[in-house]
Amino acid sequence: SVAKLRIKNCEVILNEECNARCAFCYQPGLEQKVRRMPFEKVAKVLYQGRRNGCWIAYFIGGEITLREDLPKIVRFAVKACYPCVHVMSNGLKLAEYDYARKLVEAGTNLFTISMHGHSAAIHDELVGIKGAFKRVSMALDNLKKLSADVRVNNALNRFNFNTVDLLVEKLTVRFGLTDINIIFPHYSGMMLKNADKLSVSVTEVRPHLRRALECVRASGLKMEGPLLINFCPCNLSEAVHLMGEWARPLKKTEDEELHYLDGGSDMIYAMKERIRTKNASCRRCVYDKECMGFEKWYTEVFG
Repeated sequence: SVAKLRIKNCEVILNEECNARCAFCYQPGLEQKVRRMPFEKVAKVLYQGRRNGCWIAYFIGGEITLREDLPKIVRFAVKACYPCVHVMSNGLKLAEYDYARKLVEAGTNLFTISMHGHSAAIHDELVGIKGAFKRVSMALDNLKKLSADVRVNNALNRFNFNTVDLLVEKLTVRFGLTDINIIFPHYSGMMLKNADKLSVSVTEVRPHLRRALECVRASGLKMEGPLLINFCPCNLSEAVHLMGEWARPLKKTEDEELHYLDGGSDMIYAMKERIRTKNASCRRCVYDKECMGFEKWYTEVFG
């Protein structure tokens, strides 16, 4: 059995609009919908999450830095006694030092920033914003100056999978980061719509992941959290200890909350398990009882 220690998140979708145009986004469209969870509802679900044993207030979107009241929301999470307030962003707004400082001073102590290529040519093309790579790099520098904890998300696809090692090298050497998520794509939303030009198989990705792992070793840095997300142990068996979100919780009470804009809610791992499946051969795997399997969308694209 794989030992697990789950520090529970209360994950809240704050808004729907975004200032980027990522072709691989798992949301269903790129429309500029200005739909936001009211502050009163945010406060309610944060209280509920804390009562249910959640320790991390995790805010996602859309692009949540488009909300003018984000610092207010962060301050409320701190008052609600969340030890960790986690903000996910594409980094564009955080290139402004004063704004980054405002969020840190409000109480944000973990940022997840998206960087989808080691160069402007790749990142800017994928997110549809000229100059985005430069701004994300500025955001990382700003957060480092502010002594904030930073994680970087990288979503693999046809245009960046074979240079993922160069990205990891840049993140470890240039920025000194020890928390990186390399994410195998979720084939839903825009990623499923653009699968004909963006899809990449596990088989294709595997040798480049091994090179990325070599870059981590060469850096001498110790990764703080899972490095590989949305993979199964059989995809890269020697790196199972570096994988996250593949094993179901030991108990239902260990699952984490997800709160939607429409007022609905779900449990993260229960939701993940609903969208996954297994092959008959999975029954022979030592991880079968724990592993949730691979996403059903993968079979729609690759069979």
